Amino acid sequence: RELIAYAPDGIFVLDPQAKVLDVNGAGEELLRHGREDIVGHSFMEFVPPDRLETAHTYLMDRLKGLRATELYEATLAASDMKPVHVQLRSQVVRPADAEPYVVYIARDVTAQREALRQLVETERWASMGRLASFVAHEINTPLTNISLLTASISRRVSDPEIQERVKKIAAQGRIAANITGELLKFARPGAINPVETELTDLIRAAVEQTDVFRKPGVELRDETGTRSVVCTVDPMRIQEVFVNLLKNAYEATPRGRVRIRLQDLGSLVAVSISDTGSGIPPEVQSRLFEAFFTTKKKGEGTGLGLAICRNFVASHGGDITLTSEPGKGSTFTVVLPKQAPGVRATE
Repeated sequence: RELIAYAPDGIFVLDPQAKVLDVNGAGEELLRHGREDIVGHSFMEFVPPDRLETAHTYLMDRLKGLRATELYEATLAASDMKPVHVQLRSQVVRPADAEPYVVYIARDVTAQREALRQLVETERWASMGRLASFVAHEINTPLTNISLLTASISRRVSDPEIQERVKKIAAQGRIAANITGELLKFARPGAINPVETELTDLIRAAVEQTDVFRKPGVELRDETGTRSVVCTVDPMRIQEVFVNLLKNAYEATPRGRVRIRLQDLGSLVAVSISDTGSGIPPEVQSRLFEAFFTTKKKGEGTGLGLAICRNFVASHGGDITLTSEPGKGSTFTVVLPKQAPGVRATE
């Protein structure tokens, strides 16, 4: 019994109905529950709703003597409702004078799973960056030729109808050039040039720059305050982040309010941009920072804006998060260290 009590892995003893008969200390830590909140309760209470069927099937199979050697990958729900990924081994014990019980040995592999996810994500972004860079370079050459040719035709031809058509061709060429510029910005963000920057100045500049996108029925509530907040950042990149987020907020809000708020958190600073627009469905939220993913109509966006924002913020050692409720609006929060690790202000 002492071996079980001090085992590094979570150990749960279940009856055939999945009621927990016993648990060790590691199991309590795994679920972040006290013993009294686990023993006597169904083990299925600690399984996310979308995993209940597979968890029940696994228990029934084990009681039938099946899947004895299987290392079962399971997900449990801790007291804070955060998922805990475990590798589960089990043993069925069949006493001669009592009903059988099942011993679950659960090893927490959440950190390993997260490390693997980050590795896959890094490799995926690197591959997308290489592809974007290749495409942008291949398209830029003919776009440059189109620009030169339209300029040449415009100088040589005086016919108004032809001049108008040449202008339209040149305008479409500029749109395509902007897209390739976004591709290169995403593919090769380059080194940042950090300087000590008054963050409120960047926010006010972004507010002025995006005012053209604000509809008549939309109120801007500026809650940045007058207190000085200095961060070591690349001002051009961080201002571009604020511009992008404000522009998106205005576009999502036909009527209502957009609010920008600045919070000094000691060694960190948080800038949140909220809107009272239509909100973002959960299935879209999970993909919103993916490159080339967009909810806008065809021709209205490249799907790179938020991906570039995330890259810029990450290059400063920061993070950008989203909270949204359909029908009530969204809030994007940019958290930046005042002095990012390994980043020094240029003289």
